[in-house]
Amino acid sequence: MRPGVQAGAETENADRKLREAEHDRGLQQVSATVVSAVRPSLSLLRIKARLETDELAAEWSLPNVAFRILLGSDQASRIYTVRRYDPETALFDFDIVQHPHDSPMMEWGASLKIGDSFTIVGPRQHLIIPQANGRRVALFLDASGIPALFALMQQWPEGLAGEGWILTDDSAAFAELPAIPGLVLHRIGNRAGRSGTALLERAEALHDPAAHILWGAGERSEMRAIRQYFLSAGLEKRDVAVSGYWKRGVSNSEIDLRRRESYERLIAQGGTLADFDDLAVEI
Repeated sequence: MRPGVQAGAETENADRKLREAEHDRGLQQVSATVVSAVRPSLSLLRIKARLETDELAAEWSLPNVAFRILLGSDQASRIYTVRRYDPETALFDFDIVQHPHDSPMMEWGASLKIGDSFTIVGPRQHLIIPQANGRRVALFLDASGIPALFALMQQWPEGLAGEGWILTDDSAAFAELPAIPGLVLHRIGNRAGRSGTALLERAEALHDPAAHILWGAGERSEMRAIRQYFLSAGLEKRDVAVSGYWKRGVSNSEIDLRRRESYERLIAQGGTLADFDDLAVEI
């Protein structure tokens, strides 16, 4: 080996470990045991599992907490939202949205049995409802964002009113969302969403968008457009909380790879996890 090659490789490995340590700070790698697996609706597989550790992080109880499931030896993994968590029993629920084509997650979910163990990494709180300061909230999401909204509604800000639009054909999943005084939710069928702009059209039709705060979750391109619309309407960045969970025509494995590459570039340039803007990642 030529002089300096090994040293360079060691430096690169050390830098990668530092980046990974920054990314994983505060996270736990925990074993979980399947307690039940049910189908509350045609589009959902709901898993109830128990965290198998005596040192549970308090952050598991926060609203809209996410975790990563490690699927197997090929290092595939997927991020999911804690739908409901009980700190007394360490039991938590999460929903796997079903789709007709094969994927590592569909295969993993189909193979689960009561008593099976799997490994997760978490918790990490994702975007919550911004501070309203007397304004109304506007919600825009598709089926992939329903578990996060359900979790947020378990700890809804007192007195916060507003309106939301949810793109899903699953009326049962929509009906499970709790009723909150002053919050009106509308279900949009997927036929209306085939153009990929159904939620954006509702956002653009909202009266006086600058008088609202925004929370959204769904397909990346549409969520990015909705965020940009509200920022252009005069909202500050702190008033806008929007997540892109998936992208049409792109696998989640590819999305994860692009996220990792973008994050590593940010850290190499002196940034931190707090500076990372997921919707700014080009995918």
